[in-house]
Amino acid sequence: MHANRALVTDAEKQRLTNFNNWHAKGLNFLREALDADEGCADVQQKREIIKLYEKAIVAFESGLRSVPKAVPAGSKVEVQSRMQVMQKHLDGSRDRIAKLRKDLIQSSTDEIVRNLQNSKPRSVSEASTSAKKTGVAALFATKEEQEILGCIVGSTNIGLDDVLGNDAAKLALEESVILPAVNPSLFTGLRTPTKGILLFGPPGNGKTMLAKAVANEAGCTFFNISAATIMSKWVGQGEKMMRELFRVARAKQPSIIFIDEVDSMLCTRTDDEGAGASRRVITEFLLQFDGVTSDVSDRVLVLGATNRPFDLDDGVLRRFPRRIFIDLPDARAREHLILHNFKNTNTRHQISSMQLKEAARFTQGYSYSDLTALCREAAMVPLRGISRTKLRSATARDIRPVQYEDLVKAMDIIKPSTTPTNLYKLHAFAKDFAQV
Repeated sequence: MHANRALVTDAEKQRLTNFNNWHAKGLNFLREALDADEGCADVQQKREIIKLYEKAIVAFESGLRSVPKAVPAGSKVEVQSRMQVMQKHLDGSRDRIAKLRKDLIQSSTDEIVRNLQNSKPRSVSEASTSAKKTGVAALFATKEEQEILGCIVGSTNIGLDDVLGNDAAKLALEESVILPAVNPSLFTGLRTPTKGILLFGPPGNGKTMLAKAVANEAGCTFFNISAATIMSKWVGQGEKMMRELFRVARAKQPSIIFIDEVDSMLCTRTDDEGAGASRRVITEFLLQFDGVTSDVSDRVLVLGATNRPFDLDDGVLRRFPRRIFIDLPDARAREHLILHNFKNTNTRHQISSMQLKEAARFTQGYSYSDLTALCREAAMVPLRGISRTKLRSATARDIRPVQYEDLVKAMDIIKPSTTPTNLYKLHAFAKDFAQV
């Protein structure tokens, strides 16, 4: 645009008026199209939606052709901003029309899919509709909003019953998340569910699995966030992403923001100049979580998981009033998990109850993931006694069952992953600050 403020003629003023009018018309057509587009499955309605998008395209194209060569003083920035908005919506409308036309071509297939979806439980149908709305909205979302929308995880297909052990943690999560989702009217006042839960403990004991199970059973929008999603090398971008995260979560509540390895992003603030970006992100998190802009009625839960809770900032720790220690499995849980690993994978074994108790006694200090790795290693031992020639034609029935001796051999290879020092620090933190 060649903006010469000194030569603003009446004709240029008229072009500016036309430009603004086309901009307003285009936005009105686009809003109508988006409102009709959300969750739309009817073929005839899709044709009408395409017409609305086409009207928006005509308006935006007319507006871009009406850009004046000279504008009054103070209007140049506004005109440039509107040009960028019109071009962005123009591209988004064209992309959406192409998608709608593709859907119309495959209308017969879509009708079959819709019939199948209608026969599924209501939760699956609602999830499908929600995904459609998210996809349409993402076309016209900002870059930050698109990244946050990309962190939404659909159904995890994991229930609390799938997580072995950790009974105290499962009970606390059920009271804080699942029951309020079942009957929100009961959980008000002092019974208002907590907005922050911290799961901490040695690595490999099911913290992430618990988060997935809670999201699945509560039926909430689940945001899976890591430091890579929020942090940026650009000044101000990290706190902008944090603010956008909470804005989208509130718009899609009830929702759960799951931050895995939360200590990597919300660690203790220091006076180091190089940690300025991290300080600003932590400050923005504190403000969004429990600041002036937050609302008591918001159904947004922040669920954090970490192996190093003692590295978290004090302000961050205060936002997690419910701190649940996920400890290493006890002897009974280890015994159950070893047996579960063989049964769940249909791996044949010849391990007696007495030998199972012995294996559980020898695996003290092993985490849930360590025990899974141990069973995998033990299951490989019978294969090592077969030559390659026989292995090519062998079936599962030709492989001998896993025996107790195989577990003992596997213990020489698979060792505990949690060090005594780290375990002592976690127990000390849990004793002073958390629910054990």
